Amino acid sequence: MQDFSDFSPAPIPGNESRRLEAVRKTGVMDAANEELFLIYTELAKEISNMPVSYTGLIDEERQYMLCNVGLSKDRPDSAPRERTFCQFALNSTDPIIIEDCSKDERLKNHPAVTGDPFVRFYGGFPLVTQAGLILGTLCVVDYELGKKLDENQTKLIQKLAARLAHQLETQGDQREITASRAIDMLQVVVKHNPNFTIKDTINFLSVIEGRPIDETAKQVLIENELLDEEGVMTKKARGFQSDLDLDQGIFKRISISKEQAQTNLDNMLSELEDI
Repeated sequence: MQDFSDFSPAPIPGNESRRLEAVRKTGVMDAANEELFLIYTELAKEISNMPVSYTGLIDEERQYMLCNVGLSKDRPDSAPRERTFCQFALNSTDPIIIEDCSKDERLKNHPAVTGDPFVRFYGGFPLVTQAGLILGTLCVVDYELGKKLDENQTKLIQKLAARLAHQLETQGDQREITASRAIDMLQVVVKHNPNFTIKDTINFLSVIEGRPIDETAKQVLIENELLDEEGVMTKKARGFQSDLDLDQGIFKRISISKEQAQTNLDNMLSELEDI
């Protein structure tokens, strides 16, 4: 059991309520999305030449680890906020770079510094939204004294953190738009077909998308005058579709080919090097 009795937590940021709302909006706390963020920690590790990199978001109670490289596989996904290094990065948009944690007033009494694994270098790069709110950090860690980040390495990891913050913020915005759109669509469904079940709605949307439906589902849509006997959408169905503001195929999943994914990664690396 680690002893935190001599370790003092960081002060709460002045914009904490707004910051917490921004964290909530991302929708990634407790979500298993490691593959979406692993590239950032891998690149931070390579840029820094340090054994450990991790990234996580911090809410009012804990830090949730999005992903890491170099830490134990059985490490918990969350840690109490008041026991983390990264809580100290919430009060400034500038990175925290500590070359000897055993001499830093904030971290010198932390059990991970005074005992195993004896952390010495800590670099915490805030994930800052467009509004200047800090969601969490992208971090690099080393256990040996004498490790440093030069100006170029620092700038590159700052760019990575900015990219990650933008991704998190964009995903949050898209999630809210999608939820709002779904509510609007359900209101249209209730207006046109108040007796429709969720399953009926899914079957109608499947027809719009061009997916096959079974005979039972087809008969329900025929009874509601949305399909004719041959399974073709009726004029009423087209009006329903228009009110839903849907073009055929709008719900098709957008897929990225391996070639496109590699191109995106190459572009990111090129932009990071262009400083």
